[in-house]
Amino acid sequence: MFAKNEGPADRIIRVVAGALLIAVGLVLLGGLETSVVGIVVAAFGLWFIVTGAIGVCPGYVPFGISTVPKRQRVPSIDRSKQGA
Repeated sequence: MFAKNEGPADRIIRVVAGALLIAVGLVLLGGLETSVVGIVVAAFGLWFIVTGAIGVCPGYVPFGISTVPKRQRVPSIDRSKQGA
Protein backbone atom coordinates (compact mmCIF):
# COMPACT_ATOMS: atom_id res chain seq x y z
CA MET A 1 0.00 0.00 0.00
CA PHE A 2 2.46 2.67 1.17
CA ALA A 3 6.21 2.58 0.66
CA LYS A 4 8.21 2.40 3.88
CA ASN A 5 9.03 5.90 5.08
CA GLU A 6 10.60 5.22 8.48
CA GLY A 7 14.28 4.47 8.88
CA PRO A 8 15.73 2.12 11.51
CA ALA A 9 16.40 4.82 14.13
CA ASP A 10 12.92 6.31 13.67
CA ARG A 11 11.34 2.87 14.10
CA ILE A 12 13.28 2.09 17.29
CA ILE A 13 12.41 5.47 18.79
CA ARG A 14 8.73 4.97 17.95
CA VAL A 15 8.54 1.52 19.54
CA VAL A 16 10.32 2.64 22.72
CA ALA A 17 8.27 5.85 22.98
CA GLY A 18 5.08 3.88 22.30
CA ALA A 19 5.82 1.42 25.10
CA LEU A 20 6.51 4.31 27.47
CA LEU A 21 3.30 6.10 26.47
CA ILE A 22 1.25 2.95 27.03
CA ALA A 23 2.78 2.47 30.49
CA VAL A 24 2.27 6.12 31.43
CA GLY A 25 -1.27 6.20 30.05
CA LEU A 26 -2.45 3.02 31.71
CA VAL A 27 -0.60 3.20 35.02
CA LEU A 28 0.33 6.78 35.87
CA LEU A 29 -2.62 8.55 34.26
CA GLY A 30 -5.19 5.98 35.39
CA GLY A 31 -6.16 4.47 32.06
CA LEU A 32 -6.82 1.17 33.80
CA GLU A 33 -9.43 2.94 35.93
CA THR A 34 -11.04 4.31 32.73
CA SER A 35 -9.40 7.73 32.78
CA VAL A 36 -10.05 9.24 29.35
CA VAL A 37 -6.68 11.01 29.29
CA GLY A 38 -4.87 7.79 30.21
CA ILE A 39 -6.66 5.83 27.51
CA VAL A 40 -5.91 8.48 24.87
CA VAL A 41 -2.21 8.55 25.82
CA ALA A 42 -2.09 4.73 25.70
CA ALA A 43 -3.80 4.77 22.28
CA PHE A 44 -1.11 7.12 20.94
CA GLY A 45 1.48 4.73 22.34
CA LEU A 46 -0.16 1.84 20.50
CA TRP A 47 -0.19 3.92 17.30
CA PHE A 48 3.54 4.57 17.66
CA ILE A 49 4.26 0.86 18.18
CA VAL A 50 2.19 -0.17 15.15
CA THR A 51 3.73 2.41 12.82
CA GLY A 52 7.21 1.56 14.12
CA ALA A 53 6.60 -2.15 13.57
CA ILE A 54 5.37 -1.79 9.98
CA GLY A 55 7.77 1.03 9.04
CA VAL A 56 5.10 3.30 7.58
CA CYS A 57 3.77 6.53 9.07
CA PRO A 58 0.67 7.78 7.22
CA GLY A 59 1.28 11.21 8.75
CA TYR A 60 4.55 11.50 6.82
CA VAL A 61 2.95 10.81 3.41
CA PRO A 62 1.22 14.19 2.73
CA PHE A 63 4.44 16.02 3.58
CA GLY A 64 6.76 13.72 1.62
CA ILE A 65 8.80 12.93 4.74
CA SER A 66 10.99 9.84 4.76
CA THR A 67 13.65 8.87 7.28
CA VAL A 68 14.73 5.85 5.24
CA PRO A 69 18.37 6.18 4.15
CA LYS A 70 18.60 7.07 0.45
CA ARG A 71 20.46 3.87 -0.47
CA GLN A 72 17.54 1.77 0.85
CA ARG A 73 14.69 3.67 -0.80
CA VAL A 74 12.57 1.97 -3.41
CA PRO A 75 11.61 4.28 -6.28
CA SER A 76 7.88 4.97 -6.44
CA ILE A 77 5.85 4.24 -9.54
CA ASP A 78 3.88 7.11 -11.07
CA ARG A 79 0.66 5.29 -11.97
CA SER A 80 -0.83 8.33 -13.70
CA LYS A 81 1.59 7.91 -16.62
CA GLN A 82 0.89 4.21 -17.14
CA GLY A 83 -1.54 3.08 -19.80
CA ALA A 84 -4.90 1.63 -18.75
